[in-house]
Amino acid sequence: MKKLRKEFVIAVFLSATLVFALTIGITSFWMLRSNNTAADIITNILVKNKGDFPTVDRNGKPEEKELIDLYHLTEESPYRYRYFTVFLKDGEVTDMDFSHIASVDADYMADAAKKVLNLRHETGLIDEYRYRIAEDKSMVVFLDVSMELASSNTLFTVMTIVAAAFVVLITVVFGFVSKRVVRPFEENSRMQKQFITDASHELKTPVAIISANAEVLSYKYGESEWIDNITTQTERIAGLVNELLTLNRLEEIENNIDISPVNLSDILNRTADEFAEVFSGKNVTVTREIPQDLTINGNPDQLTRLVSVLVENASKYVTEGGEVRLSLKKDLRYVNMTIFNTAELDKDADYSHLFERFYRPDRSRTSKTGGHGIGLSIARRIAVLHNGDIQAVPEKDGLAFRVKLSARLRAGKKKKL
Repeated sequence: MKKLRKEFVIAVFLSATLVFALTIGITSFWMLRSNNTAADIITNILVKNKGDFPTVDRNGKPEEKELIDLYHLTEESPYRYRYFTVFLKDGEVTDMDFSHIASVDADYMADAAKKVLNLRHETGLIDEYRYRIAEDKSMVVFLDVSMELASSNTLFTVMTIVAAAFVVLITVVFGFVSKRVVRPFEENSRMQKQFITDASHELKTPVAIISANAEVLSYKYGESEWIDNITTQTERIAGLVNELLTLNRLEEIENNIDISPVNLSDILNRTADEFAEVFSGKNVTVTREIPQDLTINGNPDQLTRLVSVLVENASKYVTEGGEVRLSLKKDLRYVNMTIFNTAELDKDADYSHLFERFYRPDRSRTSKTGGHGIGLSIARRIAVLHNGDIQAVPEKDGLAFRVKLSARLRAGKKKKL
């Protein structure tokens, strides 16, 4: 459940971060666009009036009155904005008007005008000025928007700090309450595991009795088809019970596992030898790419079970006269083990589900081959306990199980998960 709590907290952190990031992004974009629109309106007015604001006379011409009302111009408008105008002819500066600004000199104005003339856009931003080029390129108006930019930057900074504080606060608060949130899941998982354990133990006794009675009947009345069926099915149920108990015990390991040096090369070779007769009976070619004495730190019993599950799986589903390939490699971070067997694959099957309990693709894996659909779930759990992973990858002629196991576990102590 610790892993579930951690995933919940991470999900809340990422969700809160995404929401606040989108909010800041949308707000900043809207404010920037609003400021640019307002600045473009002013520069447009200045260009139309040859670098100055129109005289506010509400009794003047109808078109002037309409312009004044449209842009909310007043007698104070010329004093609210800082701007300068550069007049041009054939791309050369002929005059400048800097009566409405005091922080720039003539050289800067001339350079700014030449720069914007080389740009393709009629309007834009250069330094802290929003510019507009007249259609006939006879003048360029530069409007100081430093205050608006400063306000936008301040708003962005404040929103970012507040958002970061809220994300941290939300994450911390949820970290405390997550225990209560996952409690129903934890209780449900505990009850499920307890049920599996209790049911498995309860099944052991009647299965043992049925098996013993079948042996008595066989001894008393001789071999028969029905007695053989009883024996086969009781063995199958006993195997299922044992696998359920094994998986249940592995899933209960949440804090630590015993770690010691394990010769993985020896385990893989020995397991392959144990199934040699099965492979031979199917005329299967077994290819091994296993380096000598490849040793990692792990739990020897669990790793032996992992290898046994995968090799047994290959022996069951390999095609007649097919091939099984076993390989083992090690890099700085992981040990990579691949067990491939030729097989008839179902094109519509999703082999990522193979590690779920009792899952079987319809065509390629049926109960006729034996097994209970639990072995691969056990294998995945063992891989996870060793900070690794396992995947089933369909290939051209068959199916490959690729296992990654951590090569960095420390021996001589229990590994905390």
